[in-house]
Formats: sequence, structure tokens, C-alpha cells
Amino acid sequence: MYSFLSYRRITPDDAQMLLDWRTAPHITQYMLTDVPYDIERQKAWIERCNTRDDYQHCIIRIEGRDVGYASITVTDRVSGVGELGVYIGEASAPKELTIYNFVGTLNHAFFTMGLHKIVNHVVAWNERTLRLQQFNGYRHVGVLKDHALKDGVRHDLHIFELSAAHWADFRKKFPHEGNWWGEETVYKGQ
Repeated sequence: MYSFLSYRRITPDDAQMLLDWRTAPHITQYMLTDVPYDIERQKAWIERCNTRDDYQHCIIRIEGRDVGYASITVTDRVSGVGELGVYIGEASAPKELTIYNFVGTLNHAFFTMGLHKIVNHVVAWNERTLRLQQFNGYRHVGVLKDHALKDGVRHDLHIFELSAAHWADFRKKFPHEGNWWGEETVYKGQ
């Protein structure tokens, strides 16, 4: 694991921080949905998420400081397909975090959770994430034209995919093979 980067489990005590991040303008501008500012609702959401077997999430940390959020949702259990959700709540976090966070998150999705493929949807105006998807080994599958409705305006939605087999080879360019909890991960073939 990169010495500056780690992850931790989420508890209901994180509700205020997560809600502040999730409703911050630098985050909501890239999200397809908005959430109400309701602490009790946020705590209940965290508690529900922590009991699900098709959803895992964590806090991203830099040098022991909470800076972001990552989630993995199993969208098709039979086929082993999931989707990632990531945002960096602290605007002061280093830009490299968005690159290296995906290493531990993808290792966790593929080699800890055993998913076969990740399929991500990225809004057209999120240019940095569009570039990072390909930098991290994803294949651009296509564009759903005028698909996402945000603030009364329709936007294109880009679709990317990454298989466990491709990631097992592609991740060799990064010097890290751990999952969210720092455990070394090994590709077992799928």
C-alpha cells in the first residue's frame, strides 16, 4: 500500500462528515443525484449499507486523515458485475489520490469481493474522471446520449468496463497489490 494512503470502515459516527462532503458543491456537481441534508437519514443509510452483502464502502485516508469515500455496488450478482463510486471530500487532498485510490478499490472489488467486471458510468462534464478511467485500464464502451438529467438539463453518460483478468495484468504498472484493508490480493482467475 502507498504509505500515505489507507482506508477504514464507516460507522454512523461518520454521518456528519459524509453528508457535508456529499452536499458540497465540488462533489454534487459531478453526481447524478442530490441528497437532502438530514443527519438522521444519513446515519440510517450508513447502518443499512453496513448490513448489505451487495455493497461495501469505506473512508479513504491520507496519512491518517479522512479525505474521501469509496463504494463498490454489486449490480449483477449472478454475473459478478459491480460499479464503483468514489469522491474526494477534502478539496485539499493531493490530486494523485484519485489515481492511486483506484488501485486498492479495484483490488478490493476483484480479488476480495470476487467480482468479474466493473462497469462505471461517468457524466460527460466530469472530464478528469473520464481521463482517469482509461488511465486505470478501463475500456470506453460507449456513450448514452442525453441520458442523465441534472438540474433540468440532459447530459451524455459515458460507460466504461474493466474485467478482473485485464486488471490483474494492468495493475502491474502500480507498485501496490493490497485491498482496502491492506491485505495483499492475488488474481485467482475467473
